[in-house]
Amino acid sequence: MDLPVTSTIAACLALVALPLSIHISARRAIIGLKAGIIHKAVFDDTGNDMLRNAIRAFGNFIEYVPLAILLLALMELQGAPASMLAWLGGLFVAGRIVHAVSMTFIPLIPAPRALAMFTTYAVFVVPAWWLLTH
Repeated sequence: MDLPVTSTIAACLALVALPLSIHISARRAIIGLKAGIIHKAVFDDTGNDMLRNAIRAFGNFIEYVPLAILLLALMELQGAPASMLAWLGGLFVAGRIVHAVSMTFIPLIPAPRALAMFTTYAVFVVPAWWLLTH
């Protein structure tokens, strides 16, 4: 069975993951070049706030995305309306973008992250409820 809505959402999330990953690699390279030891920041953040924020933004993204994709795929397999899946998936993608950007660039301002986490929680609760009741 095809999963066109979940596939689209997963593809969008992969496109969000890419710049998050590249940002970490670039920060590590910059730190290494400045230190004259290219591998200086390979295994930790070397105390660099920007690198630490980038690592956590990506880590947080990776912690939540797999379960959301799985829940949406299960809903789609069980016949959930495509419009519902699209709304949930779009909400999740938007929330993950807001969360990643705010963690990376404005980590001390909690409101955007809080709003983004609300969207993440909604994309856990709504599919869980739907799967349990259908």
